[in-house]
Amino acid sequence: MTDISKIMSTDVFTLTPEQSLSDARLMMTENRIRHIPIVDQQQLLVGIISQRDVLAAEESSLYGIKTDLRIEREQQIKIGDFYHKKLVTIPPQATVHQAALYLQKHKIGCLPVVENNKLLGLVTDSDFVNVAINLLEVISEPHEHVY
Repeated sequence: MTDISKIMSTDVFTLTPEQSLSDARLMMTENRIRHIPIVDQQQLLVGIISQRDVLAAEESSLYGIKTDLRIEREQQIKIGDFYHKKLVTIPPQATVHQAALYLQKHKIGCLPVVENNKLLGLVTDSDFVNVAINLLEVISEPHEHVY
């Protein structure tokens, strides 16, 4: 069975708990991503933040604030106030099948690949869509018969 390193992203954008809501929103928008691992000074994984978390924090903290004040307020809100600390992770030796089952079981869209609490990569539901597309292409290709 294929191990998770074959489909995981290793070029992962990260933030620290001290960074702001504005930093998270900007990183997600500029890089077209929906999940950002949160790491400490030693680059150890301490949490994760999703696009949904950012939107919820913006809405609850900034409701009714005018646009110019909203930007200032976003810069004051620290990620450490609302990121997920309880994580579901997977080791690099895990198979693609195991990772898919973890995502399904826990109803999450992102799975950090971790060894000794150090972030090695990230597997997302989008990675599994790519796997499915590749499998469908292989299945639909005409097979040549050798006689």
